[in-house]
Amino acid sequence: MNINNNYNNYNSSFSGIDKDKIPMLSNDEKTNLLIEKSRDILYQRAEREVPENGKFKKIFVAFDIPGTKNEALITVEHDAIDPKINRRLSVGVHRQSSDRITSNYIFKGPKKEILDYIKNNDNQSELYKIVTDLSKSVDDYYSSL
Repeated sequence: MNINNNYNNYNSSFSGIDKDKIPMLSNDEKTNLLIEKSRDILYQRAEREVPENGKFKKIFVAFDIPGTKNEALITVEHDAIDPKINRRLSVGVHRQSSDRITSNYIFKGPKKEILDYIKNNDNQSELYKIVTDLSKSVDDYYSSL
């Protein structure tokens, strides 16, 4: 069994993004930039930390969603049904300082397919839609309390 005990999380921020440009962006544009940066970081980590076969400790990249009290996590973990080969990519959103998370499974496949999905820029809009929809769902839940 392969268990990777390296770092299991990373909080993405605006570092590496033009600081003069940030105040001029809308919250949607900031969210899009954070998702793009998170994809890059997750790709690098998954390439290094996710084994081809077997179980491993899940890895994720987290970032605060601009204009909300929510945090998003993009996660890669082994598949519970077929951990020998398959890996899963998912997105979760939760209210900061809360244990309740709303998540969406996105993609399942071998390591190479997960890496290809993360790297493919065509998937940016799908990830953006999932993050914003989940964030809205979390906001709706807390506004009804």
